[in-house]
Amino acid sequence: MKSLLRRRTLWLAANVLGMAVYLKLASALWVVPSEEGMPGGPGDAFYWLFFLVPVLAAFTLVNSMALFIVVSRFRRSGGRVALVVWLAVAVLWAGTVVIDHQRQVRYIDAEFS
Repeated sequence: MKSLLRRRTLWLAANVLGMAVYLKLASALWVVPSEEGMPGGPGDAFYWLFFLVPVLAAFTLVNSMALFIVVSRFRRSGGRVALVVWLAVAVLWAGTVVIDHQRQVRYIDAEFS
């Protein structure tokens, strides 16, 4: 039981750290208030693809495997705590991605089109 609690805590801490790393990396693409209305740089898509997508893919893979384990344990023993913790982490990841997308939206002025 102690080992399970330790693994759960480590998994939770890794996810919170992953969210922080993702937001730190993503902040390079966020619109600076003084640049509102201007088009983004040519490397934005490459930065997103090579830095942000791998972070999301890695955590999606790990969390999908964790969900499989949580659901299989839930079916055997009916423990709801792990399922609730997993759902909370999923909601936090969704919020992290929403914050990122909200901050990086560029509304380009008509003078640049």
